[in-house]
Amino acid sequence: MNWLRSLLIACAVAPAAFGQGVRMSADFLPLSVGNRWVYDVVNADGRTVSQVEFSVREHTIVKGRSFYVLTNFPFALQSGSEIHLVRYDKGEKQFLRVLDDMEGPLFLADGSAAEVLEADSSGLPQKFVLHSGVMDVTFQRGVGITEVRMQTQSAKIASARIGQGAGPGAIPTAGSASPKTPAAEKAPGAAQQAGIPLPRTPEQKMKEQAAHVGSITDDNPLLIVDAVEVPEGHKFSLIVKNTSDKLLPFTFSSGQSYDFAVIDPSTGQEVWRWSQHMFFVTQVRRSEAIAPNRQWLFEVVWNHRDNNLNPVPRGTYTIVAFVSTKPELESDSLTIEVK
Repeated sequence: MNWLRSLLIACAVAPAAFGQGVRMSADFLPLSVGNRWVYDVVNADGRTVSQVEFSVREHTIVKGRSFYVLTNFPFALQSGSEIHLVRYDKGEKQFLRVLDDMEGPLFLADGSAAEVLEADSSGLPQKFVLHSGVMDVTFQRGVGITEVRMQTQSAKIASARIGQGAGPGAIPTAGSASPKTPAAEKAPGAAQQAGIPLPRTPEQKMKEQAAHVGSITDDNPLLIVDAVEVPEGHKFSLIVKNTSDKLLPFTFSSGQSYDFAVIDPSTGQEVWRWSQHMFFVTQVRRSEAIAPNRQWLFEVVWNHRDNNLNPVPRGTYTIVAFVSTKPELESDSLTIEVK
């Protein structure tokens, strides 16, 4: 029976654990695009029987929240589903995952207990074991999960690549040590045995991140607007596509991200605007980004009424979509027929 199958059976008989989760700092599982962990699966006799691995593939925005996309997280299966979307919640100080379209703690909570194995001079944990009753998971600051033990098998870290990516919100590989004396230099054993490079300087990180971040141009992003007839009227869609191989950042000055307008081509007057009767939080500066070669999709339905909620006459109308940055990005126009 392979490792994932064993883990699935164990989690299926374990009590549900969707409580507060285990509170920990973000660098106990460094999430940055390009990070990768490989583990040897060892049986009770100490013989390596297989390998499992996972990596951080990309960064994405799901329903307004920032997530990292994993190839597959092998240490938290529930009901046969695989974990692919993970984020760190700074307020709750825990890692969250999406499972069956629901968000919850990535690691088991109910009945869990943490045992600190190593701490720095100030008492801050550097390495600890999470005992859940189903499995024991060992975390090391700046490295991530170094070992998982359960029943007759265990997974031990064989190699890792930390800090090679430059995704948004990249987490340093060092612990709480000062930049002049990184934790990995003071106690290099576990990190270097895992094949992890020494932490980069702040200047190196800034240069690497800048090299992977693009900017808005006349050609990027690509705005694609479409309209289809629906029983309620017309459904408008706007695709905002990052056509580059770099992260594309956007800055918004309110809670509004997009807009649609309907124009009467015979007069040039605006007939309807989606945001006309909407409420947005104002004076809130926020930043979002589209991963390389990824896109956003926005959709609204126009019920063939004007801004005063009166039915519009039959005829031809022009549709334009916007991305609500400063300055605003405007799509090419599209013509529709109201019958």
